[in-house]
Amino acid sequence: MKPHANIIYKENMAIIALIGIIASLVLSFYNGTFSPIPVYGEMIFIAIMVSGYIFTNLLFPQQDPALILLSSFIVQLSLIMLYRINPYSAERQLIWYGLGVVLFFISTLASKAWVEVKIRDLFLFVITVLLLLSPLVFGVERWGSKSWIVYKKISFQPSELAKITFSLFLADSLKDRKIKNPLQFFGQILVILLLLAAARDLGGAMIFYFTALAVIFAATSRLDIAAAGMLMACIAGLVGYKQFNHVKVRIKAWLNPWEDVPGKGYQIVQSLFAIAEGGFFGTGLGLGHPDYIPAVTTDFIFSAFFEEFGFLGASALIVVYLLLIYRGIRIALSINNGFLSLAALGITTFFGIQIFTIIGGVIKLIPMTGVTLPFMSYGGSSMVMSFVSIGILNGIKIRASSGESNG
Repeated sequence: MKPHANIIYKENMAIIALIGIIASLVLSFYNGTFSPIPVYGEMIFIAIMVSGYIFTNLLFPQQDPALILLSSFIVQLSLIMLYRINPYSAERQLIWYGLGVVLFFISTLASKAWVEVKIRDLFLFVITVLLLLSPLVFGVERWGSKSWIVYKKISFQPSELAKITFSLFLADSLKDRKIKNPLQFFGQILVILLLLAAARDLGGAMIFYFTALAVIFAATSRLDIAAAGMLMACIAGLVGYKQFNHVKVRIKAWLNPWEDVPGKGYQIVQSLFAIAEGGFFGTGLGLGHPDYIPAVTTDFIFSAFFEEFGFLGASALIVVYLLLIYRGIRIALSINNGFLSLAALGITTFFGIQIFTIIGGVIKLIPMTGVTLPFMSYGGSSMVMSFVSIGILNGIKIRASSGESNG
């Protein structure tokens, strides 16, 4: 990394720390008496962020430091809101952040070397299938979807890891910029989508489907496949509306939430009230009413953030997400290796579609799908696997910088 760029990243890291310190001091006096817990939490966050940045930068000087800094900034905003809503959730999120940074380093190191390890697309497909099959066999149902595996107090969503293996499967299948065996390839994608549908994780199925469509189009430039894929998406949407009652409920709540405010439209109405209350500048940290919003730490955390930080704060958060997606696309375009380029694109597309889906849902642009907002929503599976994903992007960036394109 150039010295000038290193100084800029250090300045950005200092700004992130300063924002967190100010917010933690505000939260310390939230209940009328001083509590040092938010300050302690912020100090731990800064220690993790700085250590992660310095350690990875020393070992991987050709990395993209923006990846860990942008994601850490979003995590900090998550911790601020979670402590405001539920301090226990913030404490657990901080632990998952620390684990995520460790796995970021490990996945960066692993992705630097995986080109020499010849992993076939069939093996990646089987791993993805096993991951999605596991909650159907061993999992429990939560919020209408059987996509969680729970052991004592530890819960894990295998579909979060499956997003990574599915991206690698697509990349390896399409690395020659063509579909070698269309019947087998599309059949494999169909199996994965059916497993998600069987778990009633239709939001996840949608994200997997559109990611596959985007990667296929990027690899082949086939407009006919893209058009057929969009048509199939419309047909699948109609079938889902007819066959799944909770899909019908969400569509009706999206079209007219005011028809049944205490019932089907309650979630989206409370979200819209919170956004309206936030206005342009927000109510201020600690001055909103996130307790009125259902599932506020997970599905609707963006609404709570909008209420207290306003349109300006929400827009800034979206810009940070756009910068993260931009870095991913830039990495995908920077390397000549077909597998690595498409792997980076697949992971970035997952991020982009997931961000659009959840933010679009809470502002009533599209129906709610029940997915998490990366690095922001409360949840260990999403947090840890998101850091693994950007670690893979980081490893690909290192290979691109070193001029390696074999594999």
